[in-house]
Amino acid sequence: MPRPPSTGRRAAVNPCQDQAFAVIQPLPSTRNLGAIRAYYFLWLGAGGFLFPFLSIFYQQQGLSGAQIGLLGTTANLVGLLAAPLWGRLGDTASRPRRLLQTNLLGTALIMLLLSQQTFFAWIALVIACNSLISSALEPLSNIQALAITRGEKSGFGSVRLWGSLGWAITSPISGWIIENLGLTSMFAGYAISMSAGALVLQLIDRGRARRIEPVQPMIPRLPVRTVLAGLGRDSSMVGLALALAVMWLAVQGRYQFESLYLKDLGASEGLIGMTNTLALLEIPAMLWADRLLRRLGPARTLRLSFIFQTLTFGLVVIHPSIESIIIFKAITAASFSLYTIASIAYASGGAPAGQAGTVMALYFITLRAIINLLASPLAGLIYDWRGGYPLYVIAMGGAFLAGVILTLSQKRINH
Repeated sequence: MPRPPSTGRRAAVNPCQDQAFAVIQPLPSTRNLGAIRAYYFLWLGAGGFLFPFLSIFYQQQGLSGAQIGLLGTTANLVGLLAAPLWGRLGDTASRPRRLLQTNLLGTALIMLLLSQQTFFAWIALVIACNSLISSALEPLSNIQALAITRGEKSGFGSVRLWGSLGWAITSPISGWIIENLGLTSMFAGYAISMSAGALVLQLIDRGRARRIEPVQPMIPRLPVRTVLAGLGRDSSMVGLALALAVMWLAVQGRYQFESLYLKDLGASEGLIGMTNTLALLEIPAMLWADRLLRRLGPARTLRLSFIFQTLTFGLVVIHPSIESIIIFKAITAASFSLYTIASIAYASGGAPAGQAGTVMALYFITLRAIINLLASPLAGLIYDWRGGYPLYVIAMGGAFLAGVILTLSQKRINH
């Protein structure tokens, strides 16, 4: 994957960048590519069964917007503590795939338990347990995908697009099932899809995998504090962290309460599910993002995604309606694809040698969890006070500011 070029300070922290994925380095294998794509379809498709409707489930259980926000705070508090550990295990485990499979099955069982809860305290406890396990899924999954696609013509986007396809297919199915069987049925779909994903990982051909013997002497595993200190001396990585923090702070409310806002505007669960089929547009966008990434590099591609997001949020701000949100979700497929591919390439490219999993966990789980500790309850209070519209105004401003921050942090570095 393309990566930001090293600066003098980064070289001190990361003198052997090419060893970042030494834990799993498969030889080119059509079987491995097919298996990881099927896994992303099932793993992210499982979210399509559940997450578009989870806030509606909470509301049905009698929770207020503030309580829903507190659930987000609970999940993020546990996740920020657990994520560095999972990232560390992903970098050092001899069988990281087995670790990933265990976590997939664990979160499937826990979410089935959540479907039976009615009291806020018990819901919060189950959410905390789920976050302890599920915080491992993103960094461990991305490590697997990046290792398999490294050196292939098909980049990470060709894998991630299958997740978008899964989400687009399962969301309307879940909406239809909910309308006919009730909200708790979505938990069964989630558990089945996650369990199937764990099974599909077995298809990855370990016989074609090998450990890479580095040309340079093996660099010892660095303590997390050393990794953080090195990242802190790199202005481009600091800029990435600040830009992502601002973006997540601004958009969390829109993600968390969009389904409720659509219901407030008159949309049914079936229509809410159908709007998620627009994720199909991410499929060509992910392939485009791969090509654009090779051409522009991670920083410029990520800045472009922030520009797109500012404009698309502005559409709903100017004309708040179900129709505007549907158009917004269609257009945002391109910006989301650029953001996903570029941010992962940027963070993994800036990781010290052998620490890609740790860095991705720190950036995409721990940092995001810290931000959401504030963003989730604040968004809940805003929704209770003024509804969903202000959340789009805040998201638009945050996307614009994130682009400015990333630009300023890169102005002396030729990305």
